[in-house]
Amino acid sequence: MVNVSLWTSPAIVLLLNYHLELLRQNGHVPFTGNTNNHIKYIPGIQSITTKDLMTYLQDPEAIPVFTRMVEKSLEQVKKADFILCNTVEELESKALSALSQKHPTYAIGPINFFSDITQTSIAKSLCIGQSSKEEIEELAHGILLSQVYFVWVVRSNIIGGNGSDIFPKGFEDVVKDKGLIVPWCNQNMVLSSSATGGFLTHCGWNSILESIWHGVPMICYPFLVDQPTNRKLVVDDWKIGIDLFDGEQVGREEVASKISILMRGENSIRIKQQVKKLSKKLHESLDAEGSSYINFNRFIEDLEDKLCVGKP
Repeated sequence: MVNVSLWTSPAIVLLLNYHLELLRQNGHVPFTGNTNNHIKYIPGIQSITTKDLMTYLQDPEAIPVFTRMVEKSLEQVKKADFILCNTVEELESKALSALSQKHPTYAIGPINFFSDITQTSIAKSLCIGQSSKEEIEELAHGILLSQVYFVWVVRSNIIGGNGSDIFPKGFEDVVKDKGLIVPWCNQNMVLSSSATGGFLTHCGWNSILESIWHGVPMICYPFLVDQPTNRKLVVDDWKIGIDLFDGEQVGREEVASKISILMRGENSIRIKQQVKKLSKKLHESLDAEGSSYINFNRFIEDLEDKLCVGKP
C-alpha cells in the first residue's frame, strides 16, 4: 500500500513540526520569558522568533486535545511515501527544499484555484474577518475613524450575543451607507471583487492564499494554531501585509491608523505592488508550464512508478 499525505498548511508549519524535538532541546518549546528569541537552527528556515511559532508549540497544554491531534497527524505524515503541500514553490522554496530531504514533497497549491478566476483589486473597501466579542467595540470605533467602506463577517454563534447588541450603540445606523455586516459570506467572491482593497484577516492559510490570488493586501490579526506563523510569512517574509497592532491589545486609534496605512498610505503602493507580483506567480504556477502543474504531474509519474514496483 502506498501512503500519500496532503498537508493543507504552509510548508514552514510542517517543517517546524518535523523539528519539534530540536526546538525542545534548545528550550524553545514550550517557552517562557522573552517571546522575541530568534531561532536560526531549523533547516530551511532562515530565522523565526518564538512568538511566531504555532500556538500549540508555544504552550502545548493550552489546548491539549489539539496538540495531541497534531502529534498524531504528524506521525502519519512521517509514514507517508509522498507529501502533497498546498503551497507554491515560488512562495516557500527553502522550506520545501528542506522537506524534500526527508520525504518526496510536491508543492501543488493553491489547490482551491483549479479554475480560472482573474479579477483585479483596488482600494475602495475593506473586507473584515471574524473577531471576538471583546474586540468588536474597538474595531468598530476604528472603522468609523478610518472612513472606509467595508464588509464585516460577524458570527454570533462564536462570539456570543445576537445581532446589534455586540456593537457599540448606534454603530449600525451610522455605517448603514458604508458597511455591510453579515453572519457569513463567500469570502473568495468578496476578495475577487474590484471593490475590495484590503483584507483584515486572522491569517488562516486558505484565506491568505485567496487574498494573494486576488491581489488583495492584508492586515494581520492572528490568534491560534498556525496563524502567528502564517502572519510571519505575510508581513515579514513576503511583505504583502501589515500587523493590526503592535502591542498586546487592539485599540481604536491603531485600528484606524493601520487601515489608513494599508488603504491610503505611502507604504500601500509598495504593498499592493508586491502582492500583485505574488498573485501573478500563483496564477502562473497552475499554467501548463507552471511549478504546481509540473509538480502534480511529477507526483503522478512517481506514484505510478511506486505502484509498479514488484509487479511482473
